[in-house]
Amino acid sequence: MPSSADWNVAQMAALQRRWLLTLLSFGSFLWAMHALLGESWGQLVRWSWTMAAGAFCAYVLAVLWKALPYNYRVEDGVFFSTFGAANLVSLMRGWFLGAMAGFIFTPLPIGWIAWLPGTLYIVNGIADFVDGYLARRSRQVTVMGERLDMSLDGWGVLFASVLLYRYGTLPLWILLVGAARFIFLFVSWLRGRLGKPVYQLPPSPVRRALAGAQMGFLGAALLPVFKPPLTIWAGIFFSFPFLLNFGRDLLWMCGIRLDRLVSRAMLQRVEGLTNWTKRWLIDWLLLGVRLLIGIMLSQALWEWFSSSPSFLTAWTPLGSAQTQFQFMRIFFLLGTISTVLGLVGRGGAALLLIGVGLQQGILPIDWLSKSTLIAACLLFFSGSGKVAIWKPEERLIRYRWGEQPDA
Repeated sequence: MPSSADWNVAQMAALQRRWLLTLLSFGSFLWAMHALLGESWGQLVRWSWTMAAGAFCAYVLAVLWKALPYNYRVEDGVFFSTFGAANLVSLMRGWFLGAMAGFIFTPLPIGWIAWLPGTLYIVNGIADFVDGYLARRSRQVTVMGERLDMSLDGWGVLFASVLLYRYGTLPLWILLVGAARFIFLFVSWLRGRLGKPVYQLPPSPVRRALAGAQMGFLGAALLPVFKPPLTIWAGIFFSFPFLLNFGRDLLWMCGIRLDRLVSRAMLQRVEGLTNWTKRWLIDWLLLGVRLLIGIMLSQALWEWFSSSPSFLTAWTPLGSAQTQFQFMRIFFLLGTISTVLGLVGRGGAALLLIGVGLQQGILPIDWLSKSTLIAACLLFFSGSGKVAIWKPEERLIRYRWGEQPDA
């Protein structure tokens, strides 16, 4: 593996010039957002946002500057004098996360600004998948990119969790979700300082799936159309398995393995049951859930497109209740088609979750809504299963975690 000195002066100078351009882009972003927010906010609130957002942007720029000597490819040490598309996407994540940090120090946003925190986090999550994909497709997986990506991971979850608690969308336990990565890093650092071993975690597709599903849930919950108790029900589904897995990983890193507390025969029975459950869940149960969604929602969709019901309120974050109803039934229709056919199934499940959230603001939440919520959460977490037409999101997920998708 090459050292940080395996570059020449011209290459480093080119990178430093690009760092200055990045500095200007961050400054331009903050100036544009400051001016845009000035249309709805007063000076004090606007500057509170700008200072907090600027502090995080400065952190990202400092990380990038220190990582410049490590802009070499991991596999063969080839040094690059350009950032590459993947790192540019990662730097854009710095914009989005900085903007989210600013909202932590401002009052509850209203109007169109209320849509910004959730939108920023969702775009950040998409970019988090795209940057890894681009790096591998362009064969420019660099140590600098890894350091930049690691410096951003965790901050988005923390910012989203703090905002959801501040807005009253989720209870206090959501802060533990946001702090999980930093607790893990602190315990790892502390054990190193104390001279105790820090055990490496084994690869786990469950850990990755839980983290991805958690990010998707946090982004949706930040949208102003979602509120308790719907967010609390969904939060229990997504966050509690994440926290349980986090606790297991924390114990493993400290050398406490739960599998040593039970007999080998019990472990084999549990493993067999787990494999059987996974096989049926992935192969056939998910197909049944998709068909069940089509059966359950077909009548409701017919009624929603045939007539307009009475609404619980006149105005919503989307404007009139009638406007939100139009969006609601479109999301339900597209989500139902997508999930039943297995056509970008995780995306269809996300559309159904948004549809339930839109319904909550204008219509009663009945057994059908709750059942759709549970089924959509399951599909969003596990995928489409068997007999699916097209699952490009699965390939993107594998690329994100460095796995080679099937041809």
